Amino acid sequence: MSSSDSKSRPQVRIALTDQAIPLYRVDMSKPPGVRYEQICEDFKDRMAQLVLIYDDILLLSGFPRLAAFLARNLLKRVSSDEETAEIKGISHLTGVPLHLVVAYNTFLDLFAGCMSGGAQTKIPGSRGTRMLHFRNLDWGMDMLRNMIIRVEYVREGKVVARALTYAGYLGVLTGVRKGLSMSMNYRTQTQSKSWRASNTLHYVSILLGFRPSIASQLREILLDPQCPPSLNDLIDKFSKITASSSYLTFCSPTAVLVIEKDLKSSTNHYSEDFLAVANHDVSVEAWSSEKWKEYVDEKLDGEIGGIKDLLEDSIDRKNCVCRWWGDKGKGKVTLNDVKSWLRKYPIRNEMTHYSCIMDPSVEGGGLVWAETCQI
Repeated sequence: MSSSDSKSRPQVRIALTDQAIPLYRVDMSKPPGVRYEQICEDFKDRMAQLVLIYDDILLLSGFPRLAAFLARNLLKRVSSDEETAEIKGISHLTGVPLHLVVAYNTFLDLFAGCMSGGAQTKIPGSRGTRMLHFRNLDWGMDMLRNMIIRVEYVREGKVVARALTYAGYLGVLTGVRKGLSMSMNYRTQTQSKSWRASNTLHYVSILLGFRPSIASQLREILLDPQCPPSLNDLIDKFSKITASSSYLTFCSPTAVLVIEKDLKSSTNHYSEDFLAVANHDVSVEAWSSEKWKEYVDEKLDGEIGGIKDLLEDSIDRKNCVCRWWGDKGKGKVTLNDVKSWLRKYPIRNEMTHYSCIMDPSVEGGGLVWAETCQI
């Protein structure tokens, strides 16, 4: 496995800190069609450029004209009536065609990279500790870098949750409420135990509004007016439901859970101290050279690059974070230590859109630090 020290380091500069990232309040007590009015007003011109992202995605299909025709006629809604009403409101307020807003809200969670995890950290001025949820979101679509916003979700005048997201995007990729924080990482279909056709059918069902995206399922958990589920509840939930292949990280105030989610099953990792996840299954870390060759031959049709490079890079990034945790020692890690992890290469790299740290012990959910990046 190649070491991060041997890689050329891209020029990544910090663009905005948490105070400068635009902050919006979304009042969930208002009708869905007008909840995002201020965001739409401020980002109308930038959201009009979604057509460029959409065109890039259509090119991946190999049949862009046919895909565009089908999208215009079939992408009318998502599985949630509430989110569909919000999407129609965004389309009306910005003038962006409905099918583009639907596509934006269903494609996003299929492409994100990322590093996520939880670490017990020292509470300043105390002998106690708290679980902090750390998160870098990596993605190749640079156009979205200038659409990153902070959101406070409000119900009856009270902040009930917070998220770091993109203007016009309704699902949750990174969010926190009191008692629970969450983030989603990309998991390749080649690591799925389900048939490729089953995964493809699932994604088509999402696009046509028959099933929720994983980001929509996380939103439902984040904004549920009831008490947040326990980590054990989440283990039970995601072992039973059908959901997109992904890595889900959840933190309570005292523990961290990482779920390797397959289409209809899951593998769970739990700790009261520290866990990290990037974009590979834990089992991959123990693969022999023979196992790698078998994977390349069976899953990648003999092609060495691409997914294999992604997995090796993922292992490298996770190993770095685990080493930094180990070097510091249990009970000695601070908030500033975690910030430094997220700012170091290869955790922060040319693909990183933002870094953040969440505290699920805070009322309304603590988005205690956030930073966006430019290259």
